[in-house]
Amino acid sequence: MAEQYPEHFVRRLEILWGDGFMSPGGAGEVHEALLGIDIRGKRILDFGCGIGGPSFVLAASGAAEVIGIDIEPQLVARATVSAGRLGLGNVSFQCVEPGPLGFADQSFDMVFSKEALLHIPDKEAIFRDFARLLRRGGMFAGSDWLASENCRDVPEWLAYRSLARYSINPVTAAQCLAAMEKAGFVQVSSRDRNAWYADVAQRDLARIAGDLRASLIAAAGPDIYEDWLTMRRAQTAAVVAGAHRPTHLRGVKP
Repeated sequence: MAEQYPEHFVRRLEILWGDGFMSPGGAGEVHEALLGIDIRGKRILDFGCGIGGPSFVLAASGAAEVIGIDIEPQLVARATVSAGRLGLGNVSFQCVEPGPLGFADQSFDMVFSKEALLHIPDKEAIFRDFARLLRRGGMFAGSDWLASENCRDVPEWLAYRSLARYSINPVTAAQCLAAMEKAGFVQVSSRDRNAWYADVAQRDLARIAGDLRASLIAAAGPDIYEDWLTMRRAQTAAVVAGAHRPTHLRGVKP
């Protein structure tokens, strides 16, 4: 399987969003996705952990144990090194194969995921696996990149999709919540973050073209930088047009 997140891509994301983070908002957005949830003493699975930023926030916020998983070994290796450097003894990382997860039934209190589910084509299947892993009363919480109901009619969305170099399978909020319910979750809910991200994305774009330009070119070279700038312009336009919608998601295992 080809890497979707080679080293130069990861370096760019960290320059933009901070050490350990491959999606926007940093620690603040992790806390926002967990607003009102007490994770103290919980055993948590971080699905699609990337290079560990969200896992570190969970581990530092009172979780008893955090296990981060990802399918790309170079990301897991980076996260493991960072955990050692930070001295976090309650977090560990594993590289897994795509497909059903190899953990025992009812072995977690929470499954968390931040902007990773868009890579999964079968949403119901992955939520069914999450439900299997959760104890009764356990919760799925996190966020994902979703799409508007009319995205296929939005030129900005089509332009962005034509430029995206990684495999994505976004759905609408209604489709995602339906998949969660079919998988057995109750009390499912979504919280749209498009307005927040539209502002962030425009500021990010200005920084990519401005004060971060030299650092990004040093990290990836001028050709990759220019290609990414073009893609980021298209993505920002899709967000501002309302077609590309980061969204918080929650559901409870009955």
